[in-house]
Amino acid sequence: MSSSLVELRPNRRLLELDFEGYKLNLQALPHYSLELASPVDKVYPDDVQYSFVHAKLFALHNHLVLDYWDYSFNYYYIDKNQQVRHVTFENINHTFQNNIVYDIPAHIERKPGHFNPSLTFPASNLAVVSDGTGMLHIVDTGPRNRSAGRNQLWHTLQSSLILGENKYFVIVDARIQEKKNTETLHCLLQSVQQNEKHFESVLTWVSFDNDGESWKQMSFRQVQGKGIVHYAAIETSCSALYVASDNIFKFTMDSETEITQKNQRMESRKIIYTWLQTSEDVTVTLKLEEKYNKKHFHVLVSPITIKVSYAGKTFVEGKLKHNVDSNLTTWNVQEDGKVDILITKSDSMLWDELIEGGDPNGEQIVDANLVEEAHQRLAHLCSETEATSEQSVPGFSTQELEECDAASEEDTVLVRLDATNHEITHRIPLSVHQYLFSVRLETQEVPALALRQDVDACIWQPYSLLVNTETWPVTHQGTLSAFGYVQSSKQNRKFVTCPPNFSYSVVCESERHIFIYRSTGNQDSQLRKRTGGMMKAIKVGQQNLFNIDKYGEVLGINATNEYLFILTEKTLVAIEVQ
Repeated sequence: MSSSLVELRPNRRLLELDFEGYKLNLQALPHYSLELASPVDKVYPDDVQYSFVHAKLFALHNHLVLDYWDYSFNYYYIDKNQQVRHVTFENINHTFQNNIVYDIPAHIERKPGHFNPSLTFPASNLAVVSDGTGMLHIVDTGPRNRSAGRNQLWHTLQSSLILGENKYFVIVDARIQEKKNTETLHCLLQSVQQNEKHFESVLTWVSFDNDGESWKQMSFRQVQGKGIVHYAAIETSCSALYVASDNIFKFTMDSETEITQKNQRMESRKIIYTWLQTSEDVTVTLKLEEKYNKKHFHVLVSPITIKVSYAGKTFVEGKLKHNVDSNLTTWNVQEDGKVDILITKSDSMLWDELIEGGDPNGEQIVDANLVEEAHQRLAHLCSETEATSEQSVPGFSTQELEECDAASEEDTVLVRLDATNHEITHRIPLSVHQYLFSVRLETQEVPALALRQDVDACIWQPYSLLVNTETWPVTHQGTLSAFGYVQSSKQNRKFVTCPPNFSYSVVCESERHIFIYRSTGNQDSQLRKRTGGMMKAIKVGQQNLFNIDKYGEVLGINATNEYLFILTEKTLVAIEVQ
């Protein structure tokens, strides 16, 4: 079954074509802060967690959890004592209430390899908790529509060592499915697995059934692939996964349905060549037999095709992903039989694959110099050493690369992975629409994706497949004017987000500044045309700057329509935006 290509077409009525940019507003935004009774439990990676996949999981972990099932400002975080703390912000008198609602069982002492604790709410009376030590706890919270001062204690319903000993994870998503007289809890977990050559991201989809007396594990699925996961969610119908990544993810385990032999054969095929690219050229590398004869080696490259063979054995053959300048093709055969073929691209760009449609016989690799540069720029986000004020603190950029991930932002694809046939049913290439962040707009829907559209950022909401059709509806819900442009200029960004009504957007640095962009600025601005002296009405938004440095490193963020909440190790800050 071939996958369907989904094209994203923005709704022009949601685009501000006359928007000109943002003007700096020096007026200070009102803000209110709470000194936490107990610090946030932040875990740092150790010596064995050195890959770019680990860096992303640790550096961008959001420790501030909003209860989307309650419309008041109810937040949760896990503290150093491995206790879940509930904090309520009263927006009328601008005060905070806080309380302990759950004591995570066992209190396992931190050791190398542990992950950050995580918490999510699949229902209005249920929570799923992990302390980062490998245990998954299903928790009865009771009704949560009350302030922290009046909240009741939570109770553990079931605890499981999901992945086995010394295997740790974070919770990505959780969802309740009602069917007949049974409730099914679906949980999506992310972990990292090291292979011989690289690190791989593993998404574990585990389900539990509640028969009215207890929760029992029913199914166990795993999806695996190289590189980082930008976005992952369980479809609302619980029949598929949505995954945005730089490499294709495939089902590797399913306790319910056997994975087809077709997929197994594809996994076992041997890599016979590698390819390395820059924006200008591609280098294909392969190895001939020991006693080779150059007369039997043939390289045929046209502007759109390639074929490399030796003595009747074909190494590479097919249609190239993009056009090349075939006249500039060169190759070199070394004494040990190693061959390097240099192909010059017609257009300066990065390719998501060498052969159109992919080639399991080839593998892309990345220049080691890019790996080292990425590690250096990410070091401050995965270290307990504070950056000095004289240093320019680099931010985490998902466009940085390393060899073990073998990916780039240019290659990102959002796919729908069907749980029944284990195949990709739909694909959305994001090489043009750069992935920026995700935001939850509706309580029971998957998070929406913010993708760059020219200079803007468009918010796209994926929905379940339509009944009796193969259409995957991904709808344009809103636009952050000029945000695709302004966020790209912030090299030190850590968190990027916006509220559900799209009234403003946020770029948050790790320790210094928070940039807030409000598109509903001065509607009466005038711009004079230099040549004719004419005045033209333009739309200009406002940029506000908030200094967060006195509160410490930012560990969590959440944007509501009225307030922006920032969590540091010892403080929760509410910034009034409207």
